[in-house]
Amino acid sequence: MTNQQVHSYGIVGSIYANYIMQSIALIIIMQFSTDLSKQLNTDIIGIGYVASGIGIGKILLMFVGGILSDKFGRKPFIYIGMLCYITFFLGILQCTNIHQAFFLAMIVGAGNSFLDTGSMPTLTECFPHSAGSASILIKAFISFGSLILPFIVTFIDGNQIWYGWAMISFSLFLLINGILLAPKKFPAKNSVMTSDGGEVDYFISKPKFGFEGVLLLLMGFTTTATFAVILQWLPEIAHQGVGMAQDPSKQLISYYSIASILSVFFTSYIVKKLLQPVYCIVILPLLSALFLLLFFLFLTPTMCVIAAIGIGFTAAGGVLQLTLVVMQQLFPKRKGLAVGSVYTLSGIAYILVPSIIPKLTIINVSYAILVDLVIAICSVIFGALVCYRFTKVIDMKKI
Repeated sequence: MTNQQVHSYGIVGSIYANYIMQSIALIIIMQFSTDLSKQLNTDIIGIGYVASGIGIGKILLMFVGGILSDKFGRKPFIYIGMLCYITFFLGILQCTNIHQAFFLAMIVGAGNSFLDTGSMPTLTECFPHSAGSASILIKAFISFGSLILPFIVTFIDGNQIWYGWAMISFSLFLLINGILLAPKKFPAKNSVMTSDGGEVDYFISKPKFGFEGVLLLLMGFTTTATFAVILQWLPEIAHQGVGMAQDPSKQLISYYSIASILSVFFTSYIVKKLLQPVYCIVILPLLSALFLLLFFLFLTPTMCVIAAIGIGFTAAGGVLQLTLVVMQQLFPKRKGLAVGSVYTLSGIAYILVPSIIPKLTIINVSYAILVDLVIAICSVIFGALVCYRFTKVIDMKKI
C-alpha cells in the first residue's frame, strides 16, 4: 500500500465521520424543538421558520462553493464546512430569538454546501476506480446519523439532561476529526488517476458540457424529485387515495428508509464489481419508473407498500451520488463545480415538490403519482443520452 493510499483511507474515513454530523445538523432543530421553543420563546411555527434557513443557506452557496473548491482545493472547504457546524452547535446555545437562530440555520446550510463541494470531489480523487461505491456509502453514514440522533434525544429527555451537552459533544467530535484530518495529504484536485497512482488520459474525444453536462444537471433535479415525492407525500397519498389509516400510512416511510439503506450497500457492490456508474444512472431510474407505473395503475394498500420499498431501493439508494460521479468523470477539472451545480438543482427539487404535489393530491392523488412517473421517465431519457455520449468520449477500458 502506497503512502498516498494510506492518506486516502484516512481522508475518506474523516469525510464519512463528517457526514454523520451533517445528517445530525440537518434534523437537530426539529429533534430539540421543545427545548429550543422555550429558549427562543416561540412555537412550532417559529421553529419551522428557523429550520427553513438550512435550505436557503444551502442553495445560496452550493454553486459558489463548487467554483471555489475547484480554484483553491478541497481540504479548506471541508474544514469550512466543519467550522460552520461547530458554529451552529455552540452558537445556538447562546440564541435568544428566532432571527438569530435562523441565521445560524443558514450557516448549517452553508456548511452543508461547503462540505459537499469539498468532500464529493475528494472521494473521486482518492479512489477514482471505485468512486461510485465510495460516494454511495455517504448515504449509509447520513442514515446512521439520522438513526442515532432520536435515541440521543430520548436519552437526554428521559434523564433531564441539558440539551447543550449534546451540542458540545458534537462540536468536540468535529474538532477531533479535524485534528486527525490535518496531517493527511490530499490528491491533486485536477488529477485523474489509475489505481496504482499514475495519471491517465481516458478521453477519446472532448465531452460537451452544453449537452451531457446539462443533461446531468437536469438529472440532479429529476433523480431527487423522484424520491422526494414518495418520501414527503406517500403517507398522504396512501391515506387519501386508498383510505389507509394515519399510522399505517406513516409506517410506509419506515419501509422506504430500510430499503434505501439496503440499497446503499447493494448498489455500492454493483458499481464496484459489476457495472460502471454511467449504466446505473439508466437502470435504476428505469426500475423506479416501472414501480411508479404499477403504482399508478394499481392504487391499493399493498401497492403502497411495494412502491415505498421499490422507490426507496431504486431511487433513494444513491442515484444522485452516481450522477455526480459520472459528472466528475466527464469533467475532471471541474469536479467542485459539478457537485455544486448538480446539488443546486437537487435543492430546487426540494423547493418545487412541496409547491406542486400538494395541489395535485387535493385534486386526485393519481395525478401526483403520474407526475412522479413522468419525472422518472425523464431521468431514464437523460441517463440514456448521457450513457451514449459517455461511451463515445471515454475509453471504457481505462476507467
